[in-house]
Amino acid sequence: QTCNFYGQGFLYPIMEALKEMLPRNPPGQVPPLPFNEEEEAPDLGVNSGFWVSLERVHSASKSFDRELWAENRDGSHRVWEILNVCGDETSLSVAREFRVNFYTELERRGETAILSALDTLSTHIQWVLVSGGESILAAGGTRIFNTLTGQSGGPYAIPAGSSLETPNSPAIKSIVYCLRVQFVHVQAALTSASLASFWTALSMRLYDIVVARLLQHYTVSTVGAVILSRDVEALRSVSMLAGTEHSHWDMLRELVTLYMTPPDAIKTMLVGPDGDASKGLFSKTGRDTALVFLSRRNDYRYKTAAGMKKSSWVTDILSE
Repeated sequence: QTCNFYGQGFLYPIMEALKEMLPRNPPGQVPPLPFNEEEEAPDLGVNSGFWVSLERVHSASKSFDRELWAENRDGSHRVWEILNVCGDETSLSVAREFRVNFYTELERRGETAILSALDTLSTHIQWVLVSGGESILAAGGTRIFNTLTGQSGGPYAIPAGSSLETPNSPAIKSIVYCLRVQFVHVQAALTSASLASFWTALSMRLYDIVVARLLQHYTVSTVGAVILSRDVEALRSVSMLAGTEHSHWDMLRELVTLYMTPPDAIKTMLVGPDGDASKGLFSKTGRDTALVFLSRRNDYRYKTAAGMKKSSWVTDILSE
């Protein structure tokens, strides 16, 4: 009865409420980028109170179990001692089952709430990257490029000769800032193992969002590649705050070099120097992956009266 009351009547509804309080969609307005790091960081939809509440529910459940069960505490007059004194193995087995069920259900609901937080963070990261980073209302990036060229190609289609005063694009700078602040709250709420799992999952979500945007909507110039490389380093750095599986960022660092290399040296990068295929991107990342990333170079195609056409260096590489 105690397990049922404390679980179904108290802790379980709190977990459900925490999950339901998380916004499913990001704000409708464009975020003002870059965020001012002298001010409180936007929470990307997951308020610090969510993580504090999660930690307190976890602590409350441990205290409840410790005081109710009081295992191996002689003279406690609690469940474990009473059932042991009675010698009723059936009752002891039933009590253990309720104990396990209580924790199993609480853990399941906690995991569901944490996954909802992961979804909320992901949608807000997408919001900052797309609505903020690519909007004409955002500072830098697309607006500057559009003004200078009358074209759009994303924040990395920066024309030659442009200034590189800012080390990162406004959107990535803001995302990294918010995630570093968010990490402090997550770290305080989760165990080391749970933190590693959550942050690794977030790292993969972050990678998927950035790469999908890059391959579907952006083109990259030689100048823009410098900013892109810095952005990848910043994202990799914040991703490695916890967890161990972040090799996807290492692969992306390799692929970004495709945008910095002059056309006459690209073949060597793809197939490997001096015929050593193991050192080429085809071997390291896969042929299809390398070619898809290569296609986002802003000199991969050029405009003709008949439409867009592949550059001669591209057709030479593909034919070989």
